[in-house]
Order: sequence, then C-alpha cells, then structure tokens
Amino acid sequence: MLNRVIDKTFSKVSGPVFLIAIVIFMVFILLVLPNEAERSEKYFKDSPAPDSSFLYSGEDLYRMAENFGAEGRAYYIRSRFTFDIVWPLAYGLFLCTAMVYLGRRLKHTKTRYLILLPILGVLLDYMENTGASLVMLMYPARVPILPHIVPIFTTAKWLSIGAGFIALLLLIIYRGIAVLKSK
Repeated sequence: MLNRVIDKTFSKVSGPVFLIAIVIFMVFILLVLPNEAERSEKYFKDSPAPDSSFLYSGEDLYRMAENFGAEGRAYYIRSRFTFDIVWPLAYGLFLCTAMVYLGRRLKHTKTRYLILLPILGVLLDYMENTGASLVMLMYPARVPILPHIVPIFTTAKWLSIGAGFIALLLLIIYRGIAVLKSK
C-alpha cells in the first residue's frame, strides 16, 4: 500500500505543481512567518515556545505555560489550531514535491521513500501542537505522561524536517552534477 501511495504521488507531481508549492512556501517564509513571529513575541516575550525549541523537558513545558500567562496560553492554543494547521502543510508540500520533482530520475528506487521524512515531520508537528495545547489548556493542572511525550514529538519533528531538507539539498546537488555531466 505504501508503494502505491508513493507511486501515485510521483505520478501527480508535475512542474506546475512544484512551482505552486514553491510559491506557497515562499509566501509563508516572506509574509506569514514574520507576522506570526511578531505576534508570538508580543504574547511570549522572551520565553521560548515548545515548537521553536529542540530539546526541553516536561518541566520546561510547564515553565513555558507559566511564563506565557493566561493570555499567552490562550494565544498559543488559538495559533496552533489556525496558523499552525496550515504551516506544516506548506512546508510539507514544498519538501515532498521538491523531492519528487528532483528525485524522479534517480536510478535508486529506495530514494523514493525520502518523501516520508517531511510527511513524518508534519504528523509529528501536529502531535506536538495538540499535546502542547492540551498542557496549556489544562494548566496549572498537571497532566500525566503528556508533558513528557510532547518534547519527544518536538525533537523527532525537527530531526525529520531537518533530514528532509538535507535530503533535498543532496538531491539538488545530485541533479546539478547530472546536468553538468550531460553538457
């Protein structure tokens, strides 16, 4: 079944689909993210947020919730279920379409599985957002287990997304070398 999904994905990604994904990603990078960062700074001040951290503990998550205050926690929850629903789709679409478009001509069929990295990253991002939002919603009450799992989702998300961008960079280099060799 996984192979069918990957085959279907590879058959659907065309040049125009890839260009649309690039435009969506760039709009987010240039317009949406700076505005969101500005709003977040207003509510979070100097306190880190779970999704922008790489390593933190369950206790750190409770400290973040405390530092955010009631207004900051409400904003955090609201933004995770508005902006942060769309942003993972934007970067996931970009990474997947770029990997498919650039990796289509590779001889190694196993490289097709690279598109699973951004898909996993998006899923982990949603799991992180949901878990952290539940902690924020229930604060100051202590939730069993969840605050200790959310940091794992966060670290795994960053590793998956980072590996996806590294794989994309390697595909770009590979395609560049292939183009130079053909000339």
